[in-house]
Amino acid sequence: MSVLLYLLLIFAFGLLVLYRRRPHLFTELRDELAAVWDDAKAEMDARRADKEAGEPLSETEADEIIAWYRDQARPALLLRPDAEADASTAPVRLGGKIWFADGEEWPLGPDGGRLEFVAQYDLSRLPALEGFPRQGVARFFIGRNDIWGVNLDIPDQSNICVLWHDGPQSGGRCEVPLPWGKDENSPFESVSVRADGLALWTELIDDRPDYYSWQLQEQIDRQAGRPGLDAIEDELMEINETREFAHRIGGHPSFTQYDFRKRGENDDLDIVLLGLSSDKSIMWGDVGEAAFYIRREDLERRNFSRVAFYWDCH
Repeated sequence: MSVLLYLLLIFAFGLLVLYRRRPHLFTELRDELAAVWDDAKAEMDARRADKEAGEPLSETEADEIIAWYRDQARPALLLRPDAEADASTAPVRLGGKIWFADGEEWPLGPDGGRLEFVAQYDLSRLPALEGFPRQGVARFFIGRNDIWGVNLDIPDQSNICVLWHDGPQSGGRCEVPLPWGKDENSPFESVSVRADGLALWTELIDDRPDYYSWQLQEQIDRQAGRPGLDAIEDELMEINETREFAHRIGGHPSFTQYDFRKRGENDDLDIVLLGLSSDKSIMWGDVGEAAFYIRREDLERRNFSRVAFYWDCH
């Protein structure tokens, strides 16, 4: 079965599950994701159709592609739930009370409504991560509509906020999560995690790109039409299946459909400030993947005004 057909089957099945499990999310998200997917599929088909079948891929070429993929690994902090730890004092956590430094206020969306808090970390208390500041507290907020503020067409204009304090967590105040309002939504599956928080423990890893990353798909597109490509795609998929789907800081983002970035278009959104997977505490649609992205130069300058947010699901 071709990878494209496999993706289409997953997409169709995912929409069915989403309709049954979360009908309030289905209509708008279905239409937006379908339109985005159709555009991406048409572009991919056009690129591959332009290429005639060439010479079979040699063993050397195949080895070079696999080696290139393995070499794309980046350091990341993998984040796993730690239900035994005190979430209120944890260096990284989901949900719970929100810490604000002196002078900080709850971030608001364009409509003037307060945003939904999802996670926080204190870099001064985490293992050093290449490319990240050695200290600073980041708090992550998203929209409260049924697609949580994401702008699928222009992700860096999503209705989200990353509140940054350039120092350790000290003083300030804590506030409880927002009360529920009419037509307001949260990705939290667990009421207790949203209210009280869930500590996450960290593991430093080398993180390879997701199979659907634009970098890997570009490599595959370059060999379109050549005999032997299917076998290489299968091998790449097998390697990718060893990649753990979990929350992370740094590394590469995860996708369930495809990477919204491509060369010359959003490819400068190359740093994952926070990647959030789906589990029993938080759920993005039907077992989706979400991430906050920042440009490398913006992170160096501590400019969090252009952070992008994107999520997709099966």
